[in-house]
Amino acid sequence: MERNTIYLSVICIALSMILISVPVMAEGGGGGGGGAGGGRNTDASSILAELSSIKFILGGIAALSGLILLKTIKINRNIRTLLMFAVFVLFGVLVIMHQPSPLRAVVDPVTALATGSAITLKKTAMAVFIGGLSVIGAKLFCGWVCPFGALQEIVNRIPAPSGKKIKLPFKISNSIRISIFAISLVMIISIGSDLYTYHSILNPFELFEWHFEAVLAVLVGTVLIASVFVYRPFCYLVCPVGLLTWLLEHVSIFRVRLDKGKCDDCKKCILKSPCPSVKAIMDGDTLRPDCHACGICIDACPKDALRFGIWKKAKA
Repeated sequence: MERNTIYLSVICIALSMILISVPVMAEGGGGGGGGAGGGRNTDASSILAELSSIKFILGGIAALSGLILLKTIKINRNIRTLLMFAVFVLFGVLVIMHQPSPLRAVVDPVTALATGSAITLKKTAMAVFIGGLSVIGAKLFCGWVCPFGALQEIVNRIPAPSGKKIKLPFKISNSIRISIFAISLVMIISIGSDLYTYHSILNPFELFEWHFEAVLAVLVGTVLIASVFVYRPFCYLVCPVGLLTWLLEHVSIFRVRLDKGKCDDCKKCILKSPCPSVKAIMDGDTLRPDCHACGICIDACPKDALRFGIWKKAKA
């Protein structure tokens, strides 16, 4: 167990070093990209150069720091709330993580492919960033970088008037999320515009432009009210970024793992965790709700049966 922890710590440090080295690699590889025949190499170096901007460096450090915290300490809900407040301030208020917004970075390339228009460099870089973090660790972007997800988590700490939080059945919530995406695809094909960004009807990331219109106010207000009762309602019911990262979660290197040999089926992790994914993890379901890597279930387990780590073959 100790050896495994050492190996994983080395991996985390190596990933951090690679991420921090991106600016140097971008500078070294982008110097000859000014010619007319740059082609694919110019595209790759341009993406690396874009990923070297301060917002991506800070976002990567935040995500990988979250990974290291999940590996080394137990994160209770109070600590998690403080961390989410820091994420909201850093990426929602101080750093322009929303330019382009994560939502547009996922939706606009789909629109471009369907309509034959160009995909911008900034959106490509953001999509690569989101996808890369999600493959390294389940929901590292959504759970540790996304400012609107952080805001929903903070509001979810407000006690519900009913005294009880609601965990939506995943079959229902994911069906709604997939249906919205399907409707958006139909709109793209028919009118060349997606549902999410059409008059910003389903794009709460416009909040971080800090100018309020009636549609945005209604959307954000509705989501925040719902967040009092439901954990991350926009993420589970609407967000196309959440849909993408949920798919990538199935191939993530690091995610919540269960050691059945240690588990005594006390169900404390299910009761204390705000998300609906823990029961599916405990039941060994292949199709699971999104796990936002909050670490609450790991903290709740008195037997250390849950961990955020890589898969390892059981001993014979």
